[in-house]
Formats: sequence, structure tokens, C-alpha cells
Amino acid sequence: MPAADGWPRLEWMDVAVGSDIHRVVFSGVPVDATRSVRARMEWLSGPGDGLRRLLIEPPYGFPAFCVDLITPPDDPEAEAGFIIMEVMGYPFFSGSNTMATACALIESGRIPRETDDGVQCVRLEAPGGRVDAHVTFKAGRVVSVDVEGDETFVHRANASIELAETGMVGYDLVWSGGHYVMVDADALGLRPEQAGDADALALAARMIEAVQADFDLKHPVLGDVGLPRFLHWMWPEREETPGAWVAIGGTYGHPGVLWGCPTGTGTVARLARLSRQGRATVGATLRNTSPSGTMFEGEIVSEGMVGDCRSIRTRVRGEPRLVGAITLDLPPTSPLVADLSLQWLSR
Repeated sequence: MPAADGWPRLEWMDVAVGSDIHRVVFSGVPVDATRSVRARMEWLSGPGDGLRRLLIEPPYGFPAFCVDLITPPDDPEAEAGFIIMEVMGYPFFSGSNTMATACALIESGRIPRETDDGVQCVRLEAPGGRVDAHVTFKAGRVVSVDVEGDETFVHRANASIELAETGMVGYDLVWSGGHYVMVDADALGLRPEQAGDADALALAARMIEAVQADFDLKHPVLGDVGLPRFLHWMWPEREETPGAWVAIGGTYGHPGVLWGCPTGTGTVARLARLSRQGRATVGATLRNTSPSGTMFEGEIVSEGMVGDCRSIRTRVRGEPRLVGAITLDLPPTSPLVADLSLQWLSR
């Protein structure tokens, strides 16, 4: 629905997942229906990037916010497509964003609820392909969402970079919707409660930039997926019972954000490492808790191959909660329209 002056009206729902705000945008953004979901994402990442900045930067947002733009799907079995926008750019998949999107589509009535008490599968399409969200209801409200999506694999194992004043730092590079730099936090003397401090954020930034400097890997199926922009701090995992792992992990998004949740893609990236190391197989679970205390649980559901890399498919669970519905009439005279090159919204 347009605003009174003809300027598009943005309508979205804010959904909290693990304390992080996800903005699920329903209307007000024109899309080129002739393009694929991935091609729409690629256009937004260039000429249309002002929309992402509008919604995650002051005065309307905050860098740790995430945005999910609802868009028509290409997959005939998908009920909706969505494009993910974060501080680091445009991921191909995301666990928490899928949870938030499914929750918002159901709670807004855009996808009809099929049960008051039980589970409903919401079939979605991210830029990287199909992703299914299994939504659990109690008394007619969403209480949790299990996400099944991209194949995850270790793309580069036992790598290292040298940082001034820090020395050699080991890492594994894992694909789980974006390339994750997986780092042993204990080896650097970093405690969970320090992960959001300025020094830790600066260290994570230096590591990401060092990995990016000579990065040349391409996804075996998706091709050029951009540079690594995620880092996952890992504290030691513990196997409580056979196949049931627990750990603390914190996800950094470049530049400058430590999310409140451990992230779905960070959680399954850790499961991929355990699988490659021979310590976890189908049926193994991981309860991954962020430094702020929020938890996701992942499970390996199958194993396979992506190119020459052994891969896993997973389910990861979180508990999205509706925060509220928002309408924004952005005045065409606002300096933000020019500063963020948002004139295309009015077409």
C-alpha cells in the first residue's frame, strides 16, 4: 500500500531470535519478477544496497539487526522466497533468518496456520536454494522452528594466517551459507565474556581481512559466493553422552558485530568440523550456546558430497518470538533518500 503522497510504504515485522532482531519486510519494495531470487539479491547488493543500510543503520536500525525481504520464489514448491541482508552483506542461507521469516509469515497470516498444536512445514527459497522450516505451535503460537537447508562442508582444513603482534593463528574454513573462519578462542586466550569487547572485535576483523587477502575459493555448485565475512569463536566442545555435544560459540559478522545468538550457520559449521574429524555422524547433536547465553541445537540428518568435499545436512532449532509490526512512510524529502540512493523505491 502506498503512503498518502505516493511514496512506497514499507511494512515489516520485527522478530527476535536469540535476542537478535530480524526485520521481515513484506511490502513496499519493488522487485523484478523476471530475475531469479539470487539475481534479485545480486542487484540489491549493488544499486539497491541502500535498503539494507536504511534498515540496519541509525536512525531506524542497528548494525546487529538482520533483514529478510520477502520476494516471489522460483521453486514451484516454495511458498515464499526471501533475501537475507546483514552487516556483512547478503548471505546465501541463514538459520536464524529462516526461523524469523517462517515465524513472521505465519504470525502475520500470509501463510495460513494449519494447526494450533503440532508442526507445520513452511517451504521457503533463499538465494542459495530451498530451505524448509518446521514450525512448532502450542496454543496457536509459534514456539520453535527447525531449519533444514544448505549442505555444509569444511572447504579448507588446518589453515593458518600470521597476524602482527599475535603470530600464527590456525583456522578451518567452513561453508554453511557463507564462508566461516572457525577459530579456537582458547588458543588466543579469549574468554566468552570478552568476545564482544572492542579488542576482540578488532582481532576478529584483522583475521577476516587476513583470510580475505589471498582468498580464491569458489563454491563447487554456487560458484563465486564472495569473500569470507563470518568468524566463529569456538570454545572447547564436550560430549555429554555418545553423540550429544555441547559447546560455547560466538559468531562475528564483519565489520564489527557479535550477534547475541550463536547463529544457525555457525552451529552447523561446527557440526561439519566434528563430522570431518570423525567425531560426529548422522544423529549427532550439538547444543551451541552464545557468549550471551542463548542456545541453538543442531543435528546431523545425512551425509553426502559437494564437489570433492564431504558434506552434511542438518536441522537446527531456535525459538523466534514476534516483537511487533512496523510501518514506515519514508518522506521523499528525507536526506536519507538521496544519501542512500533510494529513489528506485518510488518506481
